[in-house]
Amino acid sequence: MDRWTWKDRVLFQIVPRLYVWVLRLFALTIRKEFFHEEYPQEFWSRGRWIIISFWHQRLLMMPFLRHTGRVGMMISQHRDGELIARAVRQFGIESVRGSTTRGGLSALRGMIRVFRSGANLAITPDGPQGPKHVVQIGVIELARQTGAPILPVTYSASRKKVFGSWDHFIVPLPFCRVAYLWGEPLLVPADADKEGMEECRRLLQERMRQITEEADRFFRQVS
Repeated sequence: MDRWTWKDRVLFQIVPRLYVWVLRLFALTIRKEFFHEEYPQEFWSRGRWIIISFWHQRLLMMPFLRHTGRVGMMISQHRDGELIARAVRQFGIESVRGSTTRGGLSALRGMIRVFRSGANLAITPDGPQGPKHVVQIGVIELARQTGAPILPVTYSASRKKVFGSWDHFIVPLPFCRVAYLWGEPLLVPADADKEGMEECRRLLQERMRQITEEADRFFRQVS
């Protein structure tokens, strides 16, 4: 039996198309800058795919991140996730349904299949319900099983609206500047034990928090 109501199905047809149309128009007003692209390019130039890791808080503008190759993204199974999955499809991003809280094992297997088919992976390691800016172990297990490097990335904006959601979701304002910032890659050994994986988790979390603070500080310094 279909778990979505007819109202849901109408929303799924209308909202993602409207969202993408508005977002693309909005993006035309924004000046985008990219920093430390040499980190992912080091792998892409050698034909290697990566795991792109960013906070749920900074999700909105990630479809405009410059990248090489296909991208598969883990998206939660609830209704909001369905809307997101249909929207990102219009940006050429493939979705694998699941999260660290629902459908985790099947989502992990799906992401591994997408990676082995020749694609980068994208994941919000603190989503979909938080805690905010806390990396869950799933992204580390994904890196361990695929051998793919995890590259943290973030963005900040010269002017933005911060919402009162669990992650304090950020929406840049029209005609602002947006700076994307890549962090150093993290490799998880295939033979990493529980302690080793926890060490990698803490290190990724630290690097993601550092580049996020650096991106936000960039606009405080130039304002």
